[in-house]
Amino acid sequence: MGTFDAANALDQALLIAPHDQANQRFIAAWLGWRGPEGLMPKRSAVELGDIKGLLGRIILFEIISEDDIRIKVAGSQLRDHINFEATGRNFAAVTPPDQWPLRRRRLSEMATRPCGGTMINRETYTDSGDAVSFETVTLPVEPEGLGKPRLLMSNVAVLGAVYEPPAKDRPQMIFMPDQFRFLDLGAGIPAQSTELHARCEAA
Repeated sequence: MGTFDAANALDQALLIAPHDQANQRFIAAWLGWRGPEGLMPKRSAVELGDIKGLLGRIILFEIISEDDIRIKVAGSQLRDHINFEATGRNFAAVTPPDQWPLRRRRLSEMATRPCGGTMINRETYTDSGDAVSFETVTLPVEPEGLGKPRLLMSNVAVLGAVYEPPAKDRPQMIFMPDQFRFLDLGAGIPAQSTELHARCEAA
């Protein structure tokens, strides 16, 4: 298989990785920003008009340091889902401490390798007590200029037609997903042994 064919196959696999159509649209927009060369788009190439209908679901992260991963922007729908404002918060501060080492490792891999990630969270802190599933796709964006923090952009979508608002006493936390896998963007993905090592650290 030639280089072009291999890259095209990766793009096609990426497009069908998520279940939700909104996440597929997000990936299609990201591929358009990236263009035929490179592993990720530059920030200046990001056209928010391409994802206008998704902006309430979008999260932008800045990787300032290993333990300072800033939620630079969190869309209004995310606030509705988790019942608190996450914009400006350190992701470590809204992650249960025992879950942070694994989350930090995954975010670092996605930002530096780079690669993407897809995950599913089953939310049980709802008004009715009925669980709601959310699917998130996270992809890297190259910052403008040397020394600028690396960036990750996520789109969060509700799976299925059923949505339940969060319980009023929901903890102000963003819990780790129930399912997660890395997405190959052309630079490979971490070895399974690395992910298992990170799980052991988290435990």
